[in-house]
Amino acid sequence: MKATLKYLSVLILILLVTILQDYLYDQKFDHSIYDTENRLINSLWILIFPVSILWNVLFKKVRFLARIHIVLIKRLLFIILATVTHILAFAGLADFIATNFFEQNLPFLINIRFTISVDLYKYLLIYSIIALILVRKNKNVKSR
Repeated sequence: MKATLKYLSVLILILLVTILQDYLYDQKFDHSIYDTENRLINSLWILIFPVSILWNVLFKKVRFLARIHIVLIKRLLFIILATVTHILAFAGLADFIATNFFEQNLPFLINIRFTISVDLYKYLLIYSIIALILVRKNKNVKSR
C-alpha cells in the first residue's frame, strides 16, 4: 500500500509539473495553443497505466524477458521499452483523436519529435519509478 501511495504521489507531482511547464511555455513564447489540444495532450498521460501493465505482464509471460535474471538490466529494458511504447502510442492517439474529433491536425512525426524534445525526461522518470516498484528479483530462481 505504501508503494502505491508513493507511486500515485509521484504521478500527481509530475502531472502538476507538466501543467506548470505548459503555462510557463505559453508565457515565455507567447504561444497559445488551443485549449482542446492542451487538454488532449495532458489527458494522454493516462497511458502510463496501460503501458506499465502491458510491459509488466510481458516481462512475466514472454520467455525471453522472463529469463533475464539481472535486475538492473531488466529494469533498464523495462524503462526503455515502456518509454518507446508510450511515445508511439501518445503520438498515434493524439494524431487520431485530433484529426477525427477536433479541427486541429497533430501529425504523428511532429508529435514524436515534440514529445521527445519536451517530455522524454518525464517518461524516463516515471517509468524508472514504476520499474523500481514492478520489476523485482525473482525469488523462485532455480539453480542449475
